[in-house]
Amino acid sequence: MQTIETDILIIGGGSAGIAAAVASSSLNQKVTLVERLEYLGGKATAAEVGTICGLYKYKKTDVSEYIVNGFAKQFAEEIASLSSSVPLYNVYGLHYLPYNISAYKNLCLQLMQKNDVNVLFNSKVIEVQVTNQLVKSVVIQSKNETIQINCKSMIDCSGNSCISQLANLPLIKSERYQAAAQVFTLKGIGQTIESNINLVVIKELKKAILNNQLDSSFKNISIVQGSYQNDCVSLKIGIPIAVTNSKDNLEKLREKAIEMIQHFVAHLVTHVDLFKHATIEHIASEVGVRVGVRPVGKYILNEEDVLACKKFDTAIANCSWPIEEWQEEKGVVMRYFNHDDFYQIPADCLISSQILNLFFAGRNISATDEAIASARVIGICLQTGYAAGMLASDNIIKTPSLNTIKAIQAKQIFV
Repeated sequence: MQTIETDILIIGGGSAGIAAAVASSSLNQKVTLVERLEYLGGKATAAEVGTICGLYKYKKTDVSEYIVNGFAKQFAEEIASLSSSVPLYNVYGLHYLPYNISAYKNLCLQLMQKNDVNVLFNSKVIEVQVTNQLVKSVVIQSKNETIQINCKSMIDCSGNSCISQLANLPLIKSERYQAAAQVFTLKGIGQTIESNINLVVIKELKKAILNNQLDSSFKNISIVQGSYQNDCVSLKIGIPIAVTNSKDNLEKLREKAIEMIQHFVAHLVTHVDLFKHATIEHIASEVGVRVGVRPVGKYILNEEDVLACKKFDTAIANCSWPIEEWQEEKGVVMRYFNHDDFYQIPADCLISSQILNLFFAGRNISATDEAIASARVIGICLQTGYAAGMLASDNIIKTPSLNTIKAIQAKQIFV
């Protein structure tokens, strides 16, 4: 069996994992990143989320003001430039940044190359070794090869508590996980503006469901904001099947989504002039599963923290996105806090309660169902990822955690 020695081992190459790798590398650590797919970006690219939420202040204004600083802001500005995009906003005061999927993949790869991060693609962790409250190594299956990776600190950015599950550590499980969605792109759309496409789709859905041409499971379909260009537009369809941890759940979700997409597009082509020449350009390679099992950290972020806009002396991220919960029947349910305010995530949400050198980031932080429904968005994942990278790196050289937290705050908390 091949053996790799590294300082920092990161599981998951999504937004949080990329940020963690950049942070760790900047502190002169040898970094290895394990990614299950053949490209980077996580759900941002595989599920084609299409917009970065959580970057800007929650404010009723037509000017988008950053709530983040440091790497998250730099990443946003770079992807905006590469995507030729600008922030959008809605009537509720939420601001978000559309991005190009290919540009996102390329930027993530360039950052890993620039920072000399060893990325192992098409790889899955199959075993974790813990000794004396320390993660010593993992075994991964990489294509047709089994590899042991020895590390000094580990950051789990897997989105489903991969390490905690394999190591039989405490988990935060949900009685009911958020509903999943599938993004797909249509081409051959007639000349129009994006807001008109949205209105046409909403109107046709209501009419078709009322006339029993489509059943009510189709009601949760919406435009991916900022996606209309070159006669193409992306849409997101809610999948009316519960998300579970069962082995074949993802396959069932995917099959149902494709079936619904084909039915819906056929209806549009037949009944709506704007779509009469439309065809499916492609369907995102993965179902958009929003949340999964979370690990237990030294602190569990909760609903009250979010809605009361709680601030922490040990804060490592500023968060301005509301609680956004998707349900199979109701669609999205939003719960807001006061305009011009925000909450913060403390460092202890990123630090294992059980293992001394295990850290978390992204959708994998220690948080309740309600709190992660806000904290899971990309703009926040970029912040928690970078913070975890600094915490894991300083843990190796025994830097006092409060010193590290102050350094993180100087980089990304003070806007």
